[in-house]
Amino acid sequence: MLKTPSTLEELVAPLTEAEFLSLLRERKLTLLRGSDPDRYTGLLNWNLLVGMIERGEHPRSLADLSLSRESATVPADRWLVKNNTGPGNKVDIARVEAYLAQGFSLCVTHIDEYAPHLSALCDDIRSRSFEQIKVGVIVTTGKFGAFKLHYDPEDLIILQVEGNKRWKIYGPAVSHPVIGMPPQAPPPEERPIFDEVLHPGDFLFVPGGNWHRCENGPARSLHLGFFFQPPTGWHVIKALTSELVADETFRTPLTRLTGPAELATLEADFKLRAIDTINRLNLHEYFADWIKARGP
Repeated sequence: MLKTPSTLEELVAPLTEAEFLSLLRERKLTLLRGSDPDRYTGLLNWNLLVGMIERGEHPRSLADLSLSRESATVPADRWLVKNNTGPGNKVDIARVEAYLAQGFSLCVTHIDEYAPHLSALCDDIRSRSFEQIKVGVIVTTGKFGAFKLHYDPEDLIILQVEGNKRWKIYGPAVSHPVIGMPPQAPPPEERPIFDEVLHPGDFLFVPGGNWHRCENGPARSLHLGFFFQPPTGWHVIKALTSELVADETFRTPLTRLTGPAELATLEADFKLRAIDTINRLNLHEYFADWIKARGP
C-alpha cells in the first residue's frame, strides 16, 4: 500500500513535482490510473467525513456546504438543525443521507481548514506553486452528478477515493478563466474530448475552463478536488482598486455635484490619479509580495 500523500511530490507521483508544475503551466488535461485503490483514503473518506460533520468540523457558510443534483440545490433548512451545544445550526447527517439516497450530492469546499493533515498538505502545495489552494469533497450515491455541464475557473486535481465516477469533458475550453468573468456559452454535448470512468486511486488533472459533467457509478462515490488559483492581471487590478478607494477623490458622490463643470473637473482629477496609480504598478513587486504571503 502506498503512503498517504503528505506533500505535493507524493500527491502527484508517479509524476515528478517538476512534471506536474509543467502540466499546471501548460494546463494539460491528464489522467493517471492508480495502482492502489486505497491510496487516498487516508486523506478523507466517507467515515472520516461523517465524523467531522457530527463533530461540527465543517464550513458554516452555505457557500461552502450544499446538497445539489444537476445544479438544483436543497434548501438548507431541510438538512440543518438547531445546535443545542453551541451557536448556530448543525448538519443532520441522517437527513443528508436521505437526500444522498435520492441522488443528491453532498458538496463541501474549504474542508482542508477543518482537517489538519489536509491543511498541512495544502501548505506544502502552496509553498511550491505559490498559488491559492483549497480542498473540496463531493459525495454522490445516485446516478446524477452534482452539477449540470459547467467549468471551474480554478485548475483541479481530482482524486477518486471511493466508488466510480464517469467524467465527460467537452471543448473548446474557456481560455484563462477567472472568478467573476462574464458568463460563457457552453459547447454542445455531442462529442466529448474526454470520456473516462475514474476508479479508486485514480488521479485526474482538469485545467480550469474545461466544460464537464459527471455521472456516478452504482455505489457511493467520494472524490477530492484540490483547487489551484494563480494570481492574474485581474488580481492586480483589484488590488489597485483597493488602493484607489482609499483616495477620497474616488469616493465623491457623483449625484451631489453642482453641475457639468464640477463633473468635468472631477473627471480630469480621476484620470490623473488613476493614470498615476497605473504608472506606479510593478508586477515584479506584486508577484514578490504574493509569493512572500504564500511561501514557506
